[in-house]
Amino acid sequence: MIRASILLVIAAMFAWAADQPTLPSQLPLAQALDIALQNSTTLRTAMAQLTQATGRTDQSRSALLPQINVGARQSYQTLNLAGIGILIPGQPGKIGPFSSMDARVFVGQQLLNIADMRSLKSSRSRQESSRLLVDNARELVALRVVATYLEALKAKTSRDTFAAQTKLADELYRITRDRVNQGVAAELDANRAMQQVNTLQQQRQEFEQSYIEAKLSLANLLQARVTSEFEVSDEAAYGSGTTPERDSTIKTALTSRADYRSAQESVKAAELRIQSVKATRLPTIQLGFSDGQSGYTPAHNINTYRVGGSIDFPIFTGGRIRGEIQEAEGALREAQATLETSRSQVETDVQAAISGVQWALMELETSAGNMKLSRQEVDFTRSRYTQGIADNTEVVNAQDRLARADDAHIRAQYMVGLARANLARATGVAEKTYHR
Repeated sequence: MIRASILLVIAAMFAWAADQPTLPSQLPLAQALDIALQNSTTLRTAMAQLTQATGRTDQSRSALLPQINVGARQSYQTLNLAGIGILIPGQPGKIGPFSSMDARVFVGQQLLNIADMRSLKSSRSRQESSRLLVDNARELVALRVVATYLEALKAKTSRDTFAAQTKLADELYRITRDRVNQGVAAELDANRAMQQVNTLQQQRQEFEQSYIEAKLSLANLLQARVTSEFEVSDEAAYGSGTTPERDSTIKTALTSRADYRSAQESVKAAELRIQSVKATRLPTIQLGFSDGQSGYTPAHNINTYRVGGSIDFPIFTGGRIRGEIQEAEGALREAQATLETSRSQVETDVQAAISGVQWALMELETSAGNMKLSRQEVDFTRSRYTQGIADNTEVVNAQDRLARADDAHIRAQYMVGLARANLARATGVAEKTYHR
C-alpha cells in the first residue's frame, strides 16, 4: 500500500510538471502576464473564495423559490387503538395486520418572508465583494510579474553594460601592452590596465548570475517550467507617461481600486444583514400543496390531495433575534473600519507612488547626465594617453567612474519602471496598463 501511494504521488508530480507551460526563448511582458494570470495560485485562491460566495448566494435564493419533493411509502402494519386513546367497547383494541401505501408530490412556496429577501441581497453583495477581490488578486499578480520582470531586465542590462566596459578595458590593456613592448610605457601601466579588465569581468559575471537567478524567480512566479533558458528584453516594462496630478488620481483610484470597492460591498452586505435579522421579527406566510395516491397497495389506491397555508409570527425568541442583531451590528462596524483603513491606504499608495515616480525621473535625468560626462571623460583620457601626454591612470580611473555611472543609470531606469508599476497598482489599472 505504501509503495502504491508513493507511485501515485510521483505520477501526480509528473502530471503537474507536464501541465506547466514552457516559456518561449524571448518572453515579452504581456505574455508573461498571460501565463501568470492563468497559473497563479493567488488568483486560484481568490476564485475559490468567489465560488464559495456564489454557493452561499444560491443557498439564500433557494429559500425564496418553490420547493418540490416526491415521497412514497409502502407498509404492512398493525395498530393498537388503545395506544392512541381510542377505546371501543366490545371490540378488540388491535387492528390489522393491514397494508398502507402513499405516494405523492409535495410543493411548498413562501409567499412572504422579508428576512430571506434581505438575506439574499446581503449574499449578493458579499458575492460581488468576492468578485472584486478576484480583480484585486489579478492586480497584485500583475504588479509582482512586472516587478520581477524588471529585476531580470535590470540584471541583463547590467551584464551587457559591463560586458561592453570589459571590452573597452581590454582594448586599453592591448594598447598599453603594445606601448610597453615599444618601451614607451612601464609594466605598471599594463598591470593596472589588466586589473581593471579583471574587475569589470568579475562584475559582469556577478550580473550574469543575478540575471539567471532573476529569470528563475520569474519562471517560478509564472508557475511555468523552472528554467533560465529564455530572455527578457521588453522595454514596455519601464512604462511611460508623465507624473499625474494627485487629487484627480486619488479620485480615479477610489473608483477603480478593486480592494476598496470590495470593502464598500462588504459594508453594504453588513447593512443588509442587519435589516435581514430585524425582519425575522415580521410574520412569514407559506403555501403548501401535496397530491398523490393513497390506498392499500400501488394497485388499490385513490387520488388524494391537500392544500394549506400557514402564517408564522414570532412572539418571544429568548433574546435570539436581539443577539443576532448585536452580532450583525458588530460586523458592520468592523466592515466600516476596514473601509476607512482601505481608503487611507489608497490615498497613501497613490501619493507615495506619485512621489516615487517624480523622484525616480529626477534620478534618471541626473544619472543620464553623469553617464554622458563619464563617457566624455573616458574619450578625453584615452586620447591623452594615446598621445603620450599622460599614463593610463587617468583612463583607468575614468573607466571606473563610467562603470559606476552606468550602474547608477541602470538602477535609476529600474526605479522608474518600478515606481510606474506601483502607481498603476495604486490606481487599480496595473493589468490594463501592462497587459496589451
